[in-house]
Amino acid sequence: MKKSVVFSAIAVLLAASVFAQSDEDFFFDDGIIEQDENISGDYDLSHGTLFENGSIKIGGLFSTSLGTTTTLWAEDSDDFGENLKNTTLTPTVSAFLTVDARPTQTLRMYTKFGVAYPFGSKISAYVNKNESDLPLGFDENGIIMGKKVNASFSDYIQIKELFTDFSVADRAFFRFGLHTVTWGTGYFFSPVSDMINTSSIDPENVSEQVDGALNLRTQITFPGTQNCLWLYVIPTSDYQNPLLRDTGFAGKADIVIGNWELGVGGFYKYDSAPKVMFTASGSLQKVSFFGEFVYQYGADAEWKPYNPMLAMILVPNAKTDSKTNIVQATVGFSYFWKEPSITLAAQYYYDGNDVDFAHYYVTAGHNFAVVANFGRIFGTTDVTATVFGMINYGKGEINSALKDAMQDIPLNSITTSAMLNYSPVSAFTVSAGPYLTWEAVDSKPKVAMKITAKLGGGKF
Repeated sequence: MKKSVVFSAIAVLLAASVFAQSDEDFFFDDGIIEQDENISGDYDLSHGTLFENGSIKIGGLFSTSLGTTTTLWAEDSDDFGENLKNTTLTPTVSAFLTVDARPTQTLRMYTKFGVAYPFGSKISAYVNKNESDLPLGFDENGIIMGKKVNASFSDYIQIKELFTDFSVADRAFFRFGLHTVTWGTGYFFSPVSDMINTSSIDPENVSEQVDGALNLRTQITFPGTQNCLWLYVIPTSDYQNPLLRDTGFAGKADIVIGNWELGVGGFYKYDSAPKVMFTASGSLQKVSFFGEFVYQYGADAEWKPYNPMLAMILVPNAKTDSKTNIVQATVGFSYFWKEPSITLAAQYYYDGNDVDFAHYYVTAGHNFAVVANFGRIFGTTDVTATVFGMINYGKGEINSALKDAMQDIPLNSITTSAMLNYSPVSAFTVSAGPYLTWEAVDSKPKVAMKITAKLGGGKF
């Protein structure tokens, strides 16, 4: 399927981080087709692959950075000397390895895994086997209800993708395993992709790959057209009690009309809210547009059986006959000026789910994000700049049962930053600039200075 126009413009902004995306170039991607230009050998493009038979490609990404944050002014802390004393220094180191094996032109096996410092920062949400098996809340020290949680192997080794591709008669293409689904067209927010993936896009780090779910994907192409059908079977992630009835099912049809790509689909899972979705991406007058729409019949909490441990944070927490009609909708655009090398992307997102706790906490209400990337400052590409802004506003009144749990959680917030980047050599980049946050729209901002240095690393 042809790459959507919107992704062409966005790719300019993310050219340095394409590696982080999933679903690479063996079969058609969920809306994106990528091409590896660093592969040697004899290629047979008629079969849709750039790999020769029997090849194995090993690559990876190694990244390191040091970051400091100094509060310059805050309403509750205006003593600059004290703020300077409390400056933080945050090191990060991560390494991911990819193994891409293609025994034949119709079979592919792929995995992406790695480690990231600080190690073991992802604490398991389950207590020891001799305790309860219920998933409970935990703090940064791994304390659950006063008990220490043991970190497991998976808390140290991150497996981002693990799947195999195969096809039948060059018409049906299959992928089975753990992989990220790129259904949506959104840049900062994508409620459509969130229907299957287990994490959402980080608006401040859109190049970071979101976490996918284990599933069986089928793509069916229609001869003579660029239209196709995507079908998904999503087994439950509850490995301790993998009931067949907890399997999820999803489908999406993509239709190309001129330079526009339209999608329609749905999602169903037992004891979960059914959803229907629409997507669109295309261009008008060299401006790329994209949009998503999701209708959800009831909040997930309204479909779940009563659970006393969840009653404290989910309202409602038992099945009800009447369901809430929930709408999520987003629209955005991107534009690239070749001269003077400026990329602009903006997106509005309305999340009508103010019932489920996770949505209420993160995106319920109105959201808007914008980024401008300047690829040449002072006439040189060694100096670039990035300006970012994001706002969340419009959460309704908190349900009375949530007031105590959320009394310290900001209901509306604003984040802005302006970073100047200097990269004298490809292996070193230092970025510095102000970082402002408002915990509520009507509050005074907290002003900080951020400095980040990327030290070595890169793709291999």
